[in-house]
Amino acid sequence: MAVTTALPVREQSARRWLGIAATLGVLGVAFNLNNDDQLMPKLLAMAGLVALVYSLHRFGRLGPDATLVFEEPEAEASVAPKKKKKKKRKPAAEDPPEP
Repeated sequence: MAVTTALPVREQSARRWLGIAATLGVLGVAFNLNNDDQLMPKLLAMAGLVALVYSLHRFGRLGPDATLVFEEPEAEASVAPKKKKKKKRKPAAEDPPEP
């Protein structure tokens, strides 16, 4: 199940421009591979590149995303608290070592 949230109109427009620019760039390069000396594929690739620069600038000017706020996880009743480990007693300098 996908969770969708309503995006602001400016962000939708910026994302749409990114998609259009990427598509134009890919189509321009793909058409340019098969054609030796035609102008149209080169113009298509150039238009894709210019649109990509513009759309990245526009998308970057939207600012940072809203801060994500996570809730504290609820403690489960079935989980027992951790037991503290007992420390071993170190022999003192006055105590003779045991044989």
